Amino acid sequence: MSSLNNTGGPLQVPGFGPIPLNYELPPKTRFAHGLVEYRHSPRLTMREMAMLRVMQHITEQSGWDQALLGRDDSQLAQWRQEAVATEEFLISAPAWDWCIAELRDKAQAWQETGRLLVFDSSSAVCQANVSLLQKDIQAEIARLGTQASHDSPLVDPSEFPLVYNRSPVLVEGGRVSLDDPWLLTGQTAKELPAHPLDQMRWRPREVSRRHGGPQSCWSNRFQWLPCEVEFASPTTPTPDGTTDVRITSYVNNLHPHHNQNLYAQLERLISCSIPSWNEILFYGEARGRHPPRILTYGCHIENYQEEHEEWQEKCDQVREYVLGPEPPVWKQARRLPKLPANLLESLTTQDWEDPRRVNSIARSKRIRRAWFDHPEPGISFSYEQWKKGQFTGRPIFPQRIGNFPDPLHHDYVPVRLQDKFQKDGLQVIVQISRIELAPESPNYQGEAYFHTEGLRNEHIVATTMYVVEAENITQARVAFQHEDKVHASEFECEEPDAMSEVLDVDYWEPDEETPPRGVHTFGSVRMVEGRLLSWPNTLRSKQEPFTLANPHQPGNLTVIKLRLVDPYYRICSTRNVPPQQHDWWAAEARHASNLDTRLPPELVHLVMEQTNWWPMSTAEARHLREDFRRDHQRAQEAAEKSEGHHLSALLPYDSPTDATELTGVNPQSP
Repeated sequence: MSSLNNTGGPLQVPGFGPIPLNYELPPKTRFAHGLVEYRHSPRLTMREMAMLRVMQHITEQSGWDQALLGRDDSQLAQWRQEAVATEEFLISAPAWDWCIAELRDKAQAWQETGRLLVFDSSSAVCQANVSLLQKDIQAEIARLGTQASHDSPLVDPSEFPLVYNRSPVLVEGGRVSLDDPWLLTGQTAKELPAHPLDQMRWRPREVSRRHGGPQSCWSNRFQWLPCEVEFASPTTPTPDGTTDVRITSYVNNLHPHHNQNLYAQLERLISCSIPSWNEILFYGEARGRHPPRILTYGCHIENYQEEHEEWQEKCDQVREYVLGPEPPVWKQARRLPKLPANLLESLTTQDWEDPRRVNSIARSKRIRRAWFDHPEPGISFSYEQWKKGQFTGRPIFPQRIGNFPDPLHHDYVPVRLQDKFQKDGLQVIVQISRIELAPESPNYQGEAYFHTEGLRNEHIVATTMYVVEAENITQARVAFQHEDKVHASEFECEEPDAMSEVLDVDYWEPDEETPPRGVHTFGSVRMVEGRLLSWPNTLRSKQEPFTLANPHQPGNLTVIKLRLVDPYYRICSTRNVPPQQHDWWAAEARHASNLDTRLPPELVHLVMEQTNWWPMSTAEARHLREDFRRDHQRAQEAAEKSEGHHLSALLPYDSPTDATELTGVNPQSP
């Protein structure tokens, strides 16, 4: 296989030359992504999820870092009271102590670097302040005009993308210059690249993780076109710890001559995003950025079964037994939601004459007396050990059986994009959007579903969102979730319902409901003016609804989104495809040939009308954009169908059956 190269010789990237569209590097030699590939394992416990939400909430409070580092006991006491009120029993004393220790480290890092990790488990969301850019970017984006609708960004990478068998591509070599992008004429590729679904022996009727899921996440018709980004040489950090970069090929749908100042601001944004990307990226075969804070493959059940003699005695004293004390509902190892709190109320006079009915109530009472405690942090390894990745594979209750044993220590390979890719640079896809609200249309409904960014042939591994302006709107937020899976054969517990509770798997009726989806939703993060939000493509995101703060005045949310292409790949970019916008080409052609001085206006207009298809008309581009969006939609639907469900309550814990065989999970994927 030829090495990937798009620097000016014959094009050697997926989908062109001898390289198939679905060419992929081994996971250990590239960064992880979540398009039917990486998922978190093992599933985080309910208590750890509560700890993550509490820590994230505290970091949104004004002066949170000073309160933690200054040891403001009254403020900490108030936050603890609020945490217990919200998360109840899950924020125990050990859990709170761990949160405070971790938050103090986060506060120290925030003050030293201006970056903050939240929801940090195998994946993490990184926040960074770059407010010095805000006013300059606002002025430049204002020059782009108004946005037609919420789903038509000002700079839309889905318009005039790479269209296989249609876009003019420099397949035989050459580079599109940022100074004169129209100097070279590209060639149209002769054939569409084969689609991975077509390469299967048969197309699956129903997409699943093992049948057509990964293949459905590719497109052999479209691809977003990234711009090329070059590191300054040498990569000397600037005073704020970033590295200077330069955009060397045009940003698709952003005219390089008319928006030179905005290009300079985008370079600064990319430069500020690189330290965040270094914090969140990890390799495809790694266990993720951080290990779990609580690792357990079981839990202890109290009062699970009495001795036989005791049970017979209880049956003889059913009435007194049934009226006996019970643990709170939240501690019950197995819940019986369809029965009344007082079991005696379910017995009629006739029922007392039926030994089977009395026996059933006694057994229900027996079930409800059994209880468990959620496992605590700091039991099998300390916070200091967790920070260093030491002994984090040592569980409270051992793993029973499984394909994915936990290493004793958590190894994380640090990432420094500016060093590793100083020569080749980066590829970045840029999108600029403005959601505008008015008194007659005061609501933004938010995104309909959680999604992973892009298609597999776009190889996106991280996203950065920069909030340029949030004017007269209620708080805008982005919610996050990741895919995971309960491999039931790894766990051992007398009561599966209790283990499901520990692992935050929703209760469900096997004969009446669909099993819970194999995902974990963390919560949401604020979108703040002048702040970068960055996350890896192993997380799914969804923008939440907002509305006008003052319903009598207009408002808007203006956002720049930067999507990082995995730099271990090279894909076809704007370095290899001359601009396809007819308006851009027409203006340059009129200027280069002096048409306005050589021909009367009516003939100039006629010439432009006769050539409005070249390189691509706006009407054709918008039609293709809808087709392109359907490809993205298909990929997201495939990812959702492939995620599987948690079936822990159905599997016997005394059987060595591997859960992966019953749930359709690829045993090679953690």
